[in-house]
Amino acid sequence: MPKSPRLDLRRLQRDTAAATRATGLAPGGKPATGLMDLVRENLDALVALQRVEGRTWDAIAAGLSAQGFTTADGRTLTGTNLTGVISSVRRQMRRRADRQAAREARADVPSGSAPPARRPAHPSAGDRPRLAPELQPREPTPITEDAPLSEAEIRKLQAERHGHLFNKD
Repeated sequence: MPKSPRLDLRRLQRDTAAATRATGLAPGGKPATGLMDLVRENLDALVALQRVEGRTWDAIAAGLSAQGFTTADGRTLTGTNLTGVISSVRRQMRRRADRQAAREARADVPSGSAPPARRPAHPSAGDRPRLAPELQPREPTPITEDAPLSEAEIRKLQAERHGHLFNKD
């Protein structure tokens, strides 16, 4: 009788995550349409269309829909959808600026520095942890006659001292 296959939960988790990524889903689980990226990259131009040229958000949304941009449900864009996305992008930009300002205000972080890069999960042999300079010995300690015995030396001396007890009669 053939063995029934065993369920590998780790592999199942990896495969389902890969399937989710392959379908192009946004973090909320809805299909990614590219609208957020478009608004992030062209926010100033969209606002200029509305403020300078006097276009309404509904007209701009209709133009974007004509170019193939839709909601996650596949419906055409409305002015309300577009202004909601614009508000989200502005909120994200404001939060990012606030985090950067807080970072630059810290005394322990050099100004103008980018956040540290993430370290790889498995460090290479050259990235082994080292002792801090103040914990490293300044100079190797010389071995003197008065130096304490190592554990191996103590064990050897005790074995020699009590060797007569180990002999069989």
